[in-house]
Amino acid sequence: MPFHEIVDHFPSVQHAFAYGSGVFKQPGLYANDTKQYEGPMIDMIFAVDDPLTWHKENIARNGSHYSSLKWLGPSAIDYVAEILGSGVYFNTLVPFQPGILIKYGVVRLDTLQRDLLQWNSLYIAGRLHKPVQTLITDPQIAAAQTLNLESALRTALLLLEDETFSLRQLLRVLCGLSYEGDLRMGLAEDSRKVERIVTGTQKIFVC
Repeated sequence: MPFHEIVDHFPSVQHAFAYGSGVFKQPGLYANDTKQYEGPMIDMIFAVDDPLTWHKENIARNGSHYSSLKWLGPSAIDYVAEILGSGVYFNTLVPFQPGILIKYGVVRLDTLQRDLLQWNSLYIAGRLHKPVQTLITDPQIAAAQTLNLESALRTALLLLEDETFSLRQLLRVLCGLSYEGDLRMGLAEDSRKVERIVTGTQKIFVC
């Protein structure tokens, strides 16, 4: 389905993108899909000017998406995002339509911009080292994303041990930057995740 249709079900956002295995096919990941859902969960990020106002409206519109934290109000949601989520609050395993699950994270626009420019946490900047499908574009975020990608490429080139390398080797390092030191890799996360991403999106990287 067109991902723009998903965004239309939410309050206004300034920047939005979809990413992950629900957007870009990753070989070998789909054999064990359940019959209830058509494929992997669709991951999305919504960047908004004012998360408090956005969550207040979204709770009124899509209250079933939230955990019991919603009863404490938007301020509690924003607090959890800032303290525990690197500025991002996620609603996950949300049934959107029959056969479709979504996960969406909400982040303050200037928090996203700082992460892209300064790599404060790489929480979202790292996701944007891989191909994404941009749905709504904020000009300042688009400019910051260009610099984010340039920084990622320079860092990947520095990390490559050999003077000569293949495109695939470069993409492996580039995709793996945000996972360096992440204890989830090999535990909660798929240890072959980077390889799957590269295999599934190599043609997109070079477009």
